[in-house]
Amino acid sequence: MTDVQERLKALSIELPALGAPRYAYEATARWGDLLFVSGQISRTASGEILRGRLGDDATLAEGVTAARTSALNLLARIDDAVGLDNVQRILKLNAWAASSPAFVDQPSVIDGASQLLLDVLGDAGRHARTALPAHVLPQGALVELDATIAIRG
Repeated sequence: MTDVQERLKALSIELPALGAPRYAYEATARWGDLLFVSGQISRTASGEILRGRLGDDATLAEGVTAARTSALNLLARIDDAVGLDNVQRILKLNAWAASSPAFVDQPSVIDGASQLLLDVLGDAGRHARTALPAHVLPQGALVELDATIAIRG
């Protein structure tokens, strides 16, 4: 068992099985030693979309849960594309949180995703990050993430 698999087991995390994208794009694209992962919304393994807008009908805690859910989907996409053991480093995480104009704590919400990446990938999960508000996200999702990853081989 690899370090990443041991961390997943210790955290009681099972990555979701994701299907192909519903629209005209690829879930991931590889260019040399870089992997680009398309936007992953806060959809649970059962298919439920965690929805809402922070500052309106969603709390900070719900936002953190949504960010972790999006990060699980991101990890699943990486695993499907190249295997988590081949992640050399998460280089950049871009994040959007559906927010009312008055809500300004997107970084605290997205920390839910960042912390999960660190917990699962260790130092390879350290990343640069952008955390932005959005008026609305696809399918009413509360959070969406995409990433650029350096991979081995």
